[in-house]
Amino acid sequence: MEPIEKGTQIEVTDALGRRFSKRALTGINRGGDFESVWACSEEEWSAAEAEGRDPEPELFPWPVRSIRILEIA
Repeated sequence: MEPIEKGTQIEVTDALGRRFSKRALTGINRGGDFESVWACSEEEWSAAEAEGRDPEPELFPWPVRSIRILEIA
């Protein structure tokens, strides 16, 4: 997989097969039973940019196996 960094546009797939566009907030975190990436919604990314703040991450990280890179930051 190509490197992921803050701002990388990604698509994640949940356990039901639904796909969502997100923005990565971290690179790949290694630990536990799987590698993961913290992300936020595109809406949160845009709001944070407009308000001059850091985006708030979602409640859980996404497993790398569920991520497809759309555009490198």
